[in-house]
Amino acid sequence: MKGAFRHVVLALAAPWLIGAAPAEVLSGHVAKIDEKADLVGDLTAQCAQDDADACFRLGTIHAEGDGVPQDQTRATPFFAKGCHLGNLKGCTMAGLAYGSGQGVERSPEHAASYYALACTGGEPTGCSNLGLAYVNGDGVDRDEAYATALFTQACDAGSRAGCANLGASYSLGKGVPRDQPRAADLFRQACDRDDQHACYNLGVLYRDGLGMRRDYRRAVSLFEQACKVDDASACGNLAMMVDDGRGTRKDRQRSLGLFEKACELGEAESCFTLGRAYQTGNGRVHDNRRAAALLKRTLELAPDTPSAESARKALAIARAAAGQAEDGQ
Repeated sequence: MKGAFRHVVLALAAPWLIGAAPAEVLSGHVAKIDEKADLVGDLTAQCAQDDADACFRLGTIHAEGDGVPQDQTRATPFFAKGCHLGNLKGCTMAGLAYGSGQGVERSPEHAASYYALACTGGEPTGCSNLGLAYVNGDGVDRDEAYATALFTQACDAGSRAGCANLGASYSLGKGVPRDQPRAADLFRQACDRDDQHACYNLGVLYRDGLGMRRDYRRAVSLFEQACKVDDASACGNLAMMVDDGRGTRKDRQRSLGLFEKACELGEAESCFTLGRAYQTGNGRVHDNRRAAALLKRTLELAPDTPSAESARKALAIARAAAGQAEDGQ
C-alpha cells in the first residue's frame, strides 16, 4: 500500500522571509569578525538605551548566527524587548519563538499575544500567524471565520503568507465557503512571489483538477520547485507522481529517493512507503530492521496518519522477522 497524498495545508511565516531582514543579512557579504563584534557591541548599547530597531537587529543576528554563535535563547529576549518598544517585526519573531519553544518555554498563549500586538500595529505576517492560531485553537479559542478575516487583512497588506493561507482557507472551506478558483488565484499570487509552500498548494489543485483543468505536468513542476527548498509535503507528493508516472517519467528509484528526503523532513506517509519498500524488497534491498525503524518513525511523526493502522501491522511483522533473522545468525 502506498502512502496517501498530502493535501492543501496552512503554514507559518517569519517576517524576514518577506523582506524584513536587516541589511547585513540581505547583502550576501560576510562581515569580518572584529567588525561584527563592534556592531554587536554598538547594537547592545543602543538596545540598552531602548532603541527598538537595535533590539530587533540583535535578535536577528543571534537567531541566524550572523557572525556570532547561533543562540535562540539570547535572540528571543531581544525580539521581545524590541516588540515592547514598538518594533512590530520583533513582536512576530517573539511570537514564533514562543509558538515553537525556541529559546523559551513553549507557550501558545504568549505566541498569540505577540502576534496580536504585531497585527494590531499593522505587521501583516503577525496577522497571518495569528490567523493560524485561530484556525487551530492554538492559545486562543478556535474561530475560523476570524482567522479568514486576519488572512485577508494580511494579504491585502502585502503578505504573501497571508495570501497563501487565505487561499488554503478557500480551498479547505475554513471560515468561508469552498472556492477553488479563488484559492488557485491566491496561491498563484503567493507562488509568483516565491512562497514555495503556496506553489506546493497550487500543485495540489493542478493535480486534482480543483478550480482548473487537471494538469499533471504542471503539478509535478510545482512540486519539484517546492521540494528543492525542503517542503516535506511537496517532496512526498512529487515522489507519488514519479512512482506512478503521472506528469513525468515513471522511475521507482527516483521516487524512493524522494520518499526518503520527505521522510527525513518529517513527512510520515513517506516514511511508511519507504519502510514498506525495505520490508518487501520492492526497490530497496530487503531489510526488516530498516523497515521497522521507518515504520516506527511513521507512527512517531503522525500516530493518526491515514496509513497508521497498516503501519502498525507492518511494524509488528518487520520486528518479528528482524528478530528471527537475528536468532538465526
